[in-house]
Amino acid sequence: MERDINEVFDDIALAENRYQKIGFTRGFSLGEETGYKEGYALGLQRGAQIASEIGFYKGFAIAWMIVLEGEETAKQRKINALKSLQEMTESFPHTNIQDDESVSKLLKIRAKFKQVISLLNVETEYVSEMRPTNAQPQQPRPDELSF
Repeated sequence: MERDINEVFDDIALAENRYQKIGFTRGFSLGEETGYKEGYALGLQRGAQIASEIGFYKGFAIAWMIVLEGEETAKQRKINALKSLQEMTESFPHTNIQDDESVSKLLKIRAKFKQVISLLNVETEYVSEMRPTNAQPQQPRPDELSF
């Protein structure tokens, strides 16, 4: 059965719309897949950064508690602050949580760390990347994510 000439002309006239819809659908699905992959990689990277920071704070607290245990003049306030910092790092969630509670906990840990270094009268900070002590800070590359 032959098609009507009007149907043929309609197919030609509407081809642009049809191919635009097909292209949009394909592009959307490819973009969605790419977004999931990039999101996973970003989450993995950010999770490792946070874990490294929490580990630094916990190690700092443990090391200073060992140092202060041997001192007779160690004030109980310093030890309590260090124990509190250690407990906060140990109670930090180890899994991906969808609420903002983990962000507020991280901010509280950072604040407690600042309090502890003030009590101990030491100057230190968490540095997220290792570099030689005499090296100048590098300019961030545009292709790297920074937080």
